[in-house]
Amino acid sequence: MLKTTGALLADILEEAGIDHIFGLPGGATPILLDALADRKNTIKTVLARHEGGAACMADMYGRLTGKPGVLVGQGLWIGTSGAYGIVESYLSGVPMLIITDLSDYAGLPQFAPYQDASGDYGSVDLPNIMKSMTKYTTVATNAAQFIHGVKLAIKHATTGRPGPACVLLNFEVSAATIDPDAANPRLYHISGHLSTSPACISPRDVENIADMLLDAKAPVMILGRGIHDGRAYTEVQELAELVGIPVATSYMGKSAIAETHDLALGTMGAIGQKTANEIISKADLVLAVGTCLSPENTKMLSPDFIRPDKQKIIQIDIEPRNTGWTYPIELGITSDAKLALRMIIEALRSRSITIDVKQRIADLKKTKSQMQFFREDALFSDETPIRPERVVRDVNEMIDADDLIVLDGGNNRMWFAHHFQSKRCGQIIAPGGAAGVGYAPPASIAAKILNPGRRVIGISGDGGMMMHLYSLEMAKQYELAITYVIMNNACLGNVMDYQAPERRIMTQYPQPDFTEIARGIGCKGIKVEKPDEIKPALKEAFENNAATVIDITVQDCPHFILMS
Repeated sequence: MLKTTGALLADILEEAGIDHIFGLPGGATPILLDALADRKNTIKTVLARHEGGAACMADMYGRLTGKPGVLVGQGLWIGTSGAYGIVESYLSGVPMLIITDLSDYAGLPQFAPYQDASGDYGSVDLPNIMKSMTKYTTVATNAAQFIHGVKLAIKHATTGRPGPACVLLNFEVSAATIDPDAANPRLYHISGHLSTSPACISPRDVENIADMLLDAKAPVMILGRGIHDGRAYTEVQELAELVGIPVATSYMGKSAIAETHDLALGTMGAIGQKTANEIISKADLVLAVGTCLSPENTKMLSPDFIRPDKQKIIQIDIEPRNTGWTYPIELGITSDAKLALRMIIEALRSRSITIDVKQRIADLKKTKSQMQFFREDALFSDETPIRPERVVRDVNEMIDADDLIVLDGGNNRMWFAHHFQSKRCGQIIAPGGAAGVGYAPPASIAAKILNPGRRVIGISGDGGMMMHLYSLEMAKQYELAITYVIMNNACLGNVMDYQAPERRIMTQYPQPDFTEIARGIGCKGIKVEKPDEIKPALKEAFENNAATVIDITVQDCPHFILMS
């Protein structure tokens, strides 16, 4: 029986359990998406207003579900505007499926028709653009190639270290039909392509790590985004409590353990907690899981911070190239984080553990108190304009453990990375692969669509929200009660921090009035100019069953005062 490529695409998505598509139809994609008109009960389509925002939404879907978020749109704009969110997915290790076209109209790519992206003379070379920011890119010139390409793209997006994968199709493929039983090579169910167990630690390495953990006098665990990918939250806490090992995280690993836990150290590095940095620098054993120990998290690979000549480093990562990448290591393990930690826990439980865990916890709590762990003076400031730290404190005190916090690029994420104390594993969604300013407004849309029963709080600066104002219109259209907290200091603060005060250029502008903008779109807008107005505004927003913007005038404090 003949089926269209669009119908076969829908079949594959349903079988793979992918139930949302994000994008803007254009080029050949409206033809391809026609079949989805009959699948509204199984596949929800979300119309974005910008390809970059659609990519951020697909990225969020991948983070929250572990399945590829589907990004659809016309080739040139997916490869240019959409690249904004695709590179975040690529550099952060988030699964994404990109379906787009070459817009090679009328079979005339050699003569450069309008918006052609085939790579021929007179056109844009979209295949090479996509290859530069994906794990896998293929060009489909017929229906069978397209169907095989989609299956392989899903496989590559989710196998090993996740990431985006792209299927480009010639224009005529979008309307093609094919008898699935007559395809060459033969078409199989996608489940057979995905039945691959993740890499797993060897029993010998498990025993070695257990020995090293029991022998260590001052071990520390450092966690990255791989913990979120592997959903290894239970294992992290169990291992920490079993041997009394303190737990720090990278920026993107934030909330891999609830930062209210006695053994949690918060984030590390230049914008991290002093406690985390102190414990890491004095450790004799570093167990790094799901993190490549990147420069941003290790004070630009400072030799005075992590010291492989004096510390033993064990590194566990799903990507073998990440182990021993930034520092020489004692032992490198290629493994899924959840599987590795579970096996290490079982090995430790089979042994006699003589570590005084209660004493380790008591000593750590004393250190935290001495170093003002999440209690720095600026959090309690009553200054006007409002200090950014005070905003973080009040948000922290008003949110519940079940709330989701979506961070943005720019200084606002640094204030929250440093000062916000997560109450639950996975509470923070933190872009950081590319950390493009403006991620939070559209990504919060997807977070709320996928979690209608949870509060979603999107944190942005004025620069990020200004780039993606259409997100407010989307929140209104889809009736999403998102709370947007905007730290408004009328500047591109992160950039301005690197300019001398008397030589600031292209970083300041008149203060935007997001309260009026929100109201004009049909959302609720609340202006906050004094510290004691923050909590009432948050309460009002949380009780409002619609999108709400809290526009908070803050100081343009430089982020570098966080350096610890």
